[in-house]
Amino acid sequence: MFAKALTNMESHASEGQKQTSLYVKIAGFRWVNTAIVITIITPFTSTLMAGKDHLLNGVYAIFFAEIVTTNAVQLLDPMGHINRHFLAPRAKTQEGMNLKFSGALYELAERYTNMTKLLFLALWYCSIYPMSLFLCAAATFINFFSDRFSLMRTWKPAPKLGNRISRMSRKYFSPTAVIAMAVISSYSWTGFPYDNLCETNETVNDSSYYGRHNITAADNSTFAIVTVGPRDETYRYCLQDLIRMPNVIAFPALPVWQPEGDEWMTSDQEHLTSVYGWTSLGIICLVLLLIILSTLVRARNLFRGTYDPTGRDMEVNFSDVPSISSYIPEVHSAMFTYPLLAADIDDIGEELFEWEDSDRPYAYYDLREMPRTCFAEQQSLKMPVRQCFLGHVTGHPNLPHRLLKTVKAKQRRLLEAPFSVLLSLDLCNLARLSSVVLYLHSPE
Repeated sequence: MFAKALTNMESHASEGQKQTSLYVKIAGFRWVNTAIVITIITPFTSTLMAGKDHLLNGVYAIFFAEIVTTNAVQLLDPMGHINRHFLAPRAKTQEGMNLKFSGALYELAERYTNMTKLLFLALWYCSIYPMSLFLCAAATFINFFSDRFSLMRTWKPAPKLGNRISRMSRKYFSPTAVIAMAVISSYSWTGFPYDNLCETNETVNDSSYYGRHNITAADNSTFAIVTVGPRDETYRYCLQDLIRMPNVIAFPALPVWQPEGDEWMTSDQEHLTSVYGWTSLGIICLVLLLIILSTLVRARNLFRGTYDPTGRDMEVNFSDVPSISSYIPEVHSAMFTYPLLAADIDDIGEELFEWEDSDRPYAYYDLREMPRTCFAEQQSLKMPVRQCFLGHVTGHPNLPHRLLKTVKAKQRRLLEAPFSVLLSLDLCNLARLSSVVLYLHSPE
């Protein structure tokens, strides 16, 4: 909701740009909340421990929710059933009943971020939890069929957006996920065995430690029971987390960052982490180089033509294609079944529209009719235009009570505003109030 609120405050030339901006925000929030924050707040020694309060169990819970809970709620569609079977039969108008059958609104940006979130989460933890790759595959497989069912059955049709979001994801977010996998995997391998203990090469020589001991947690609950004998090795505390290493930025993750005298890695581990560390640095440089080259190519294309025709002339007139359509500016509103038309449609053929209302003509959805109606009433009733304009709002039978109170509360201020400001309410924010204002002159 916060990402959508920020996006609605921005100005975008097209719906595709708006969805791309929303995709960037939601993806960032979800990546941070599902992977990065969990890594930060989880104690280092809880990384590989079993139990519901530890890291791996939390990662599994996220995948389980994406596989089972989210898809179950989406397929059951409880609000859709309530709208269709309970609220729709009790609607006061045909328009209101039709709206209850229109389906749930979905955002393409939100669906894309759901997929990239699963991929990012799997890549982030794949080094210490390889099962995440299989869980990610299962989640995306089930989400595909779940989304396909919702597209065909329960979701409201979305605007045609093109491939802007997919290109953004392919060029920037996918390489970023690969970088994150390489970097975090290199640090993950350096942290084994995740116990912050180093060998002292000594045995227990104090008899006071012999016997059974209860290890308690902060809440005084028994965490483990251990037995200490005379031949047991002793250990000392040593920080094994290179990310939280004090007074040094340990990047790339290499064995050389181990504090002197507190080395905990085995020889094989040091060799593996060296390969991982330098590879992660190489991947970062490679991805950054590709992004820079792509940016330079785009900048060059601003100063030279890049059009390259493809295909051949099929000798079929555009007007002869049954599925032809044209771009017509529209204002989508939650108050009406079909979008409102924000253009002069007098000379536009009906075959160019992508939708058709079987009960009303396209002129019924023309936004220009509201000012015309107000001017006609103003001439016949000698009513001020502003008062006529607001009178259509406050007197409409389908106006929600909460919105009616809002309109009346602002009526005094609106009466003093220029009429052009009133008309701009609808075309600026596309808010509920504006969608109602320019359409409430309908015959019903």
